[in-house]
Amino acid sequence: MFSIRLGNEETIIFIVPYKFTNIMKIKLLTDASSLLPLKLMKEENIGFFESVLLIEGEEYRELTGLDRKEFIESLHDRDPYPTSSQVLPEDAIEVFNQVINEGYDEVLYLGLTPVISNQMNVVRLAAKRFEKKIKITHYPTELAVGPQGAMVYNALKLLKKGKSIEEITSFCDSIRDDIYSIGVTIDVESLFKSGKVRRGSAKGILVSLLNMKPIAHFTIEDGVIGIGAGLSYNSAIKKMIAEIQKRTDSKVTYDLFMCDALNPDLVKEYEEEIKKVIKINETHYWEMSPVMALSSGKGAVMATVCPTPKE
Repeated sequence: MFSIRLGNEETIIFIVPYKFTNIMKIKLLTDASSLLPLKLMKEENIGFFESVLLIEGEEYRELTGLDRKEFIESLHDRDPYPTSSQVLPEDAIEVFNQVINEGYDEVLYLGLTPVISNQMNVVRLAAKRFEKKIKITHYPTELAVGPQGAMVYNALKLLKKGKSIEEITSFCDSIRDDIYSIGVTIDVESLFKSGKVRRGSAKGILVSLLNMKPIAHFTIEDGVIGIGAGLSYNSAIKKMIAEIQKRTDSKVTYDLFMCDALNPDLVKEYEEEIKKVIKINETHYWEMSPVMALSSGKGAVMATVCPTPKE
């Protein structure tokens, strides 16, 4: 505060300090195969790169180009069986064009592990066209499907709290190894057709003859891999619960992300058993994406547990 005198009058002037802040507008990008619901990504304006499914010689984007329910229902009888590939370069370029048009200052892309797909490299190449226009951070999650989706969901929470890209990626580093996902496949015929299990192999014969329920989990080193099977739904769930107990901390509270390929009853049963052995803060029910269902078949279910972030 100071005063000045003009003629016979004195004027008092107050100076109020103003804190200048650099608020950056950050766009979050990820892959459609991370299982985040399309409705959620649209509501939160999360950009996504879609894998492509080749069905009888025609290309379909996995989320926006297919009727998911109809596609999953048809898998058992498909011949030839559909195949999938990473995002098309022109689609990746269009995603970045949209980001520029929306006026964002920075981009954070939480990308799919290269163990599963070459998608992140396609995105990197597309991003080179825009490096002079916008700052782009490529974060390799080393994850896929449910685990990747859980990480992206938590990154979204931090972004909405105004956290920087550096703070978000540091948090992602801290939780990566504590996210665990495990599920069961019901449609063995789809496993044969997808090539995940060879029909004439010892494993294939055993699974087929005994009508077993193959179990798979996600690891950073190998992606989604089979770790055994159950003779029934109940025995499969017991084995999965044992794995979850082994890989979680009873003192920690987790968020639970459930997904299925048209099998809501088994999802609820599986969820109830999980809640008996670990502390769950909240449960999210997501749909298994067409690309994931392609490998696991109709009826598959998967659970992902992720430590609940501390406030």
